[in-house]
Amino acid sequence: MPKLNITGKGAEGNRIRTFVIYALCVIIFFIFSDIMIEIALKATYDPIDTYKIEPEGIEIRINEAQATYVNGYVGGTIINRNDMIWKTYLKIDLYTKRDVCVGTKYVEIDHFMNNEIQTFRMGFQFTDVDHAVLSFVDEIPEQIPEDAFISNNLRGIFLLKTVIFLCLFG
Repeated sequence: MPKLNITGKGAEGNRIRTFVIYALCVIIFFIFSDIMIEIALKATYDPIDTYKIEPEGIEIRINEAQATYVNGYVGGTIINRNDMIWKTYLKIDLYTKRDVCVGTKYVEIDHFMNNEIQTFRMGFQFTDVDHAVLSFVDEIPEQIPEDAFISNNLRGIFLLKTVIFLCLFG
C-alpha cells in the first residue's frame, strides 16, 4: 500500500495541502455566516404586546411573542384547572398599532384534561403586527381558510421537496 506524504516535497503534497486549506476556509466561512445570519434574524424581532382573555379555570402563559415587519410567532402554554374540555379553540387576533385586525389564527384544543398542560407555537405572516389578543372560543366560523390553523406543512419531506423544486425550477 503506497504511503501518501502531504508534508513532503513535490506537486502532490502542495495540491493536497492547498485543497485542505481551501476546504477549511469554506467550512469556516459557512459556520461564520450561519452564526451571523442567526444573530441578525434574532435582532430584527420585536416583542409583541399580548392581551389575554382567560375564562375561569384556564390559564394562558405566553413564553414568546415576537414579530418583524412581515412575520412573527406567538408561543406559550395553556393550563386547564377545570374539568375535562372536549373541544375548544384558542383564538389569536393580531392587530396593528392603530387597532386594525390584520388576521386571526386558531389553535385547536381537543380532550384537555384537568391540570393538563398543553404547549402551542403559532407562526404568522401578517404585516406590521403590534399586539395580539388571545381568547377561547367554542366554535369557529365556517368560512375560515385552512391557513388560519397551525400549519405543519413546512416540515420533513415537504420542505425537502420544496427546496429541491425551487433550486431546479426557481
